[in-house]
Formats: sequence, structure tokens, C-alpha cells
Amino acid sequence: MPVIALVGHSGSGKTLLAEQVTAAGVAKGLRVAYVKHAPHGFEPGRPDSNSERVRAAGADPVVVIGPNGRIELTGGGGDPLPQLLTGLRGDVVLLEGFSASAWPKVRVTAAGNAPREVADPVVLEVVRHGARFTDDDVTTVLDHLQQRQAELGPDVVRLEAGGREVPLRGFAHTVVASTLRGLTSPLRGVEDADHLTIEVSREHGPRG
Repeated sequence: MPVIALVGHSGSGKTLLAEQVTAAGVAKGLRVAYVKHAPHGFEPGRPDSNSERVRAAGADPVVVIGPNGRIELTGGGGDPLPQLLTGLRGDVVLLEGFSASAWPKVRVTAAGNAPREVADPVVLEVVRHGARFTDDDVTTVLDHLQQRQAELGPDVVRLEAGGREVPLRGFAHTVVASTLRGLTSPLRGVEDADHLTIEVSREHGPRG
């Protein structure tokens, strides 16, 4: 999944841009996942919160991470078990915050203000003029995500057990691929690597 972080000063419009990009992506048939960093904590379920605004725009799932824990909001209906098993799913993922992370970033700045200093890489600069971002701003961010999605393509998983390949198809393939991506992508140095190699071995104790 392509991941991009919207970063900038408080009040620059990060949540507004997330709302607009989410709505545009959903209109194109994309599933947009959204993860917000709340370094000062959060109040679950507040209807006017930033996370609820992006959720109302169509993001699914919505995850908020802060010092008081983590909350995940998913769309209603269906069996929640596959969602739990496969981790954070989405065609594209918008992060809000995480300015010190190694994820690619869109730096958001309100016109007339100095841009915030953030960790590299910054792949796009977006400046807000007025109450909302322009359609061109939204399209630029969404096009970048879709281009990255096309470059990455679907994950291909190969599983061996005892030296023999075990075929993975359908739901089993989705579970393994998504779970490994979800568990490893937050690790520094992994992010959105093109290739992962994980080997698990079981040591047998002495028999007697």
C-alpha cells in the first residue's frame, strides 16, 4: 500500500487536506485508510474531532494513536474478523502527523506562514490559500498516491515449510501478505520496502 504523511504546523490544514483527498479518492473507488498522530492525547467518539471529520469523508479504517492508547474505527457491516486478521487495509494510506518518521511526506503550509521543518523525504509541498484546498492541490496528492500504488503493485507471497513450497491463494494469501506488511511497516528501515525476507525456524529440544 502506498503511504504518505500530511505534515505541517497546527492550523495549516492537514485534516482539511486529508478530508478532501479522502473524499476524492473514495469517489474514484479507492479505499482510503487514515492514521492520525495525536501527541497530546484524544477523546474517543467526539463528533467534531478531526478523525471523525475524515471518517465522515469516507476513510475506512480510521486509526488515532496517542499517549493514551490507540483507537480504530471501521466501517459498519460485514464480518470484522478479516479486518482484524489482515491489519490496516486500504488501497492508499494517509497519515496525519508523524513528521519525524521516514515515510514520504506532503508538507502543508498556510499561505503567509513559514513551512515546518520535518524529516526527509518531502515529496510534495502544498500551500493553502483560503478556506479550502484547490482541486489541483487535491488531485496532485491523489495522483501521487495512485502512481505509487501502480508502481508497487500487489504483494506476492511465497511460503515454504520444511523446504517445500506451500501454495497460498485467495484469503490465505491476503491474510499473510497484509499481516506481514502491517506488522513490519512501522519498523524504521522497513517502511514500504519492495522486498521482505522473513525466516522462522523451530528448535527442537533433546528427545529422551
